[in-house]
Amino acid sequence: MQTVVARSSELQASDTARIWLGPLLVGFGVYLLVCIFAQSILNDGDTLTHIVIGRSILEHVAIPFRDPLSFTAHGQTWVPHEWLAEIVFAAVYVRLGWGGVVATTALATASAFTLLTCALVTRFGARRSAIAAAVALLLCEGHLLARPHVLAWPLLIIWMTGIIRARDADRVPSLALLPVMVVWSNLHGGFVAGLGMAGLLAIEAVFAAPPARRLRVVRQWGTYLGLAAASALISPNGLDQYLLTFKLLGMQFASSHITEWRGADFSAFQPIFVWIALMALGGFALGIRLPLSRLAMLLLLLYLALAHIRHAELLAFIGPLLVAAPIAKQLGPTMPAGSTAGSATGTRTGPALAAVLALTIAIALGFLGTAVALDRRGLQPPEVAAPVAAVEAARVAGLTGNVLNSIRFGGYLEFVGIPVFIDGRADLFGDAFIKRYYMATSALGDGLPGLLNDYNISWTIFEPLSPAVTQFAHLPDWERIYADQYAVLFRRKS
Repeated sequence: MQTVVARSSELQASDTARIWLGPLLVGFGVYLLVCIFAQSILNDGDTLTHIVIGRSILEHVAIPFRDPLSFTAHGQTWVPHEWLAEIVFAAVYVRLGWGGVVATTALATASAFTLLTCALVTRFGARRSAIAAAVALLLCEGHLLARPHVLAWPLLIIWMTGIIRARDADRVPSLALLPVMVVWSNLHGGFVAGLGMAGLLAIEAVFAAPPARRLRVVRQWGTYLGLAAASALISPNGLDQYLLTFKLLGMQFASSHITEWRGADFSAFQPIFVWIALMALGGFALGIRLPLSRLAMLLLLLYLALAHIRHAELLAFIGPLLVAAPIAKQLGPTMPAGSTAGSATGTRTGPALAAVLALTIAIALGFLGTAVALDRRGLQPPEVAAPVAAVEAARVAGLTGNVLNSIRFGGYLEFVGIPVFIDGRADLFGDAFIKRYYMATSALGDGLPGLLNDYNISWTIFEPLSPAVTQFAHLPDWERIYADQYAVLFRRKS
């Protein structure tokens, strides 16, 4: 009898190792991939804006609820809904430089894909889970930047895994998920999508319940959703976090002109095509069927990803979790019967804790080693986002006063202490201001001279291919004083 128990314990430990080995290898591969393309992770001016705001919070021990960075909206109220992520990036940058920023982004990304693969492996098996993770990474690649949404990815996976598993087991989600919502709501505004998906799963639970139990299910899920929504209010921003979502949804012009808010453009290859092809293959060639409620949620995620390319990550992460249970039933078991991620924890607690401790130490050492190694290489944002030479030329030329800048250069100007005309905080500037800016600087009207006079612009900095550069070359009161392959400077003659 003792021999049988020992063998059973060994098999359980072996199953647990198999379940976790694949996800850890996926996470390690993702971590290396992000570090290899480290400079592209910093290819966004918003990263610099986040670090500037985070440093301000750390220095003043206060969250800025009025704009401190621009001269066009200076002092206006805004919602710093990513304040916690900004503190993380600023603290890492101060301690570990740009290498630390990239290593933090890599660790968050690797954690998200490890958790995703682990959530899928008991349903799909190691191979299919790795394929699902690879497709998800392909969808997220365009938005893989050192910005707050990446820090929130692991929380998105934890939240949706807990909610979907509870629904698949026909029970109410655990209250232990509520702290996840508290942290998520202070990291990034994407928490609203998590609440929305939980609401859709609650509706599914109500309609799937027998008529005699529906009222009870409504009370249970309604109470849980109320607690989750209240948890998101545990933030310095309070109710403004929800109101901000509606404000952004109402910004029609910005939605069609800001790159990451645009829809998918199939005139060139789009990674989402791979996802659509795989779904078509599964449905038409393999005959895989989904419950109508899950199919509707999947189509909603697909619509969001097609309408705004920044939402592709929602499809990448939530989509596989939604369909895992129904697809697994049709594909058949891929793991030994009774295998679960925690099947061996009750029988061999000591070795499990030792393994977790060793893994934690290895991750910490790897993180610090990566950060130091990248920083010693002289890693910094590329000049397409941080025009170092152009700004130095502006200082040598003695350019002062108000600047009209490319929105992409706003973060670097703020980083070096120059008040900007505009940056990536669309919610601060508003739709009307952004429309006037784009119309004036994109040669879509004759509003540029009026804009220059209304805001008393003294000099400008734009990309060489920007239509604004061509316009300035034909304005008699302006002269070009510097140009390189990344930026062009003009100043007012008088």
